[in-house]
Amino acid sequence: LMGTGILVGILMSAGWTTYSSMAQTAGGCQTFSQTGHKVCGRFLQYWQGHGGLAQQGYPLSEEFTETSDLNGKPYTVQYFERAVFEKHPENAAPNDVLLTQLGTYVGKEKYTKGFPTAAGQIPYYENRNDPIGTLKSYYNAVSLKDYERAYGYFQGAPNPDPALAPPYAQFVQGYANTASVALAVGKATIDAGAGNLYGSVPVVLTATNTNGSTSVFSGCYILHRVSDGISQDPNDELWSIRNAQLAAAPANTPVDQLLARNCTP
Repeated sequence: LMGTGILVGILMSAGWTTYSSMAQTAGGCQTFSQTGHKVCGRFLQYWQGHGGLAQQGYPLSEEFTETSDLNGKPYTVQYFERAVFEKHPENAAPNDVLLTQLGTYVGKEKYTKGFPTAAGQIPYYENRNDPIGTLKSYYNAVSLKDYERAYGYFQGAPNPDPALAPPYAQFVQGYANTASVALAVGKATIDAGAGNLYGSVPVVLTATNTNGSTSVFSGCYILHRVSDGISQDPNDELWSIRNAQLAAAPANTPVDQLLARNCTP
């Protein structure tokens, strides 16, 4: 994605003429060598008239029929990097092409308790189906001061190994001066062994303190879950935090450099 963003910047600075030479036009369609997909007809007109590459991105699919989760009706759609186009022939132009309500879909999927009504408040997030989702859930709980939920993500909770987490009251006190924590993650790696899965994730944490100052930490998290079919308890197939190795980040070190470290179980 970063490479695509850089490419977008180069293309925009070079102008539309440079971009046009990268797409092959034939029979009312443009084929994009970057993804191997073409955009045709009304979708191509909409793409060209609504920001093109910078706003919509490259096509990720061809046109196909998809049943809408909003009203249960089938529509012709096409997926792009930054949007999903949806044909509505029942509408007069220009409303015969609409953008799928990605905000509605993603919002309901990620934030199951809805969005707060006040600006600046953090929505509830919970996803323990992968290592990164679990860490995002953990720091979401910390930022919401939902410390009981956060503590429950440690392996062995409510009584995790003292080497992993201190007693609950001490754990809560450790965040007494923390207003919120922003999480950056690197590439997660997953290893399997003896009916278990282990996820390794490099992280950078930017903690905003109650006095307005910030503190930056970096390191590695190791997470664990039981492999599918090993346990009859579905909770064993949720990821939990097994180990954390964090330290104050060296001053002025780029985040990408900190995230490039190799984390191993």
